[in-house]
Amino acid sequence: MKMNAAVKMIIGLLIAVAGIYWYAADALELPGFSVLGTYSLSALKTVFFGVFGVFLILLGLLIAWIEYEDMKWEKEEKAGKK
Repeated sequence: MKMNAAVKMIIGLLIAVAGIYWYAADALELPGFSVLGTYSLSALKTVFFGVFGVFLILLGLLIAWIEYEDMKWEKEEKAGKK
């Protein structure tokens, strides 16, 4: 069964709205979700703080790798000109 692109877009928007409600319910004190006694904004903060260091490590390694490749490429260009 083939789905139309518009149907997929509507489904995607509904999922996005559900995700927004997941976090907005805590902030706006709406009837929200409590997963194992932890509210979603609290869980989001915990995950953010837990992953932030790993993100910095990966970002630093990515930048270092890009610069290493750039230096290697410049060295090859200089060797090719000689």
